[in-house]
Amino acid sequence: MRLEIARLHRRMKATTLYVTHDQVEAMTLADRIVVMNKGNMEQVGAPLDLYRRPQTLFVARFIGSPTMNTLPAHIVAQDERSATLSLPDGTIPLPKPAAANYPDEIVLGLRAEDMGPVADGEPAWLSGTVSIVERLGSQTFAYVETDGGATLSVQFPRTSAVAVGERLRLSGAPDHVHLFDPGTGQRLN
Repeated sequence: MRLEIARLHRRMKATTLYVTHDQVEAMTLADRIVVMNKGNMEQVGAPLDLYRRPQTLFVARFIGSPTMNTLPAHIVAQDERSATLSLPDGTIPLPKPAAANYPDEIVLGLRAEDMGPVADGEPAWLSGTVSIVERLGSQTFAYVETDGGATLSVQFPRTSAVAVGERLRLSGAPDHVHLFDPGTGQRLN
């Protein structure tokens, strides 16, 4: 039905308002999405803009499958150009806007495809044990129970041999880290 609606929309070349709770439908059919939460507009934008740069924790967790990983974190140092973020197994140096002044406590967001295992001896942000593996054919997701008690989704190549019970040390791409204010849910970086 999603394909039929998309074909109809393109053939009619008319503005269409489509209401759905299904993010796949929204991402497939929309040129622009309005994400609503309890009657309030959280963010308006093109589908990939919402995915790549969510402006609130709600949008970050709503758009994308699996949902964006979010963890409480601490800013341990910051100056005009950078900030250092502390996680249980390591620190992350991040660039920051000169005018920004991050609170000490933040929420870090990182998508499953932007993190992965690191070899022994390499710096890691987190460690944990694989609790579930989803082999979906075109991709594989491992769900890792971190030593700190969080559950993270990590994307692996479809041919990966990752297994339940395996211990992993994880790191990510600092340029794909999303930072949010834990009180307001608003994006910081």
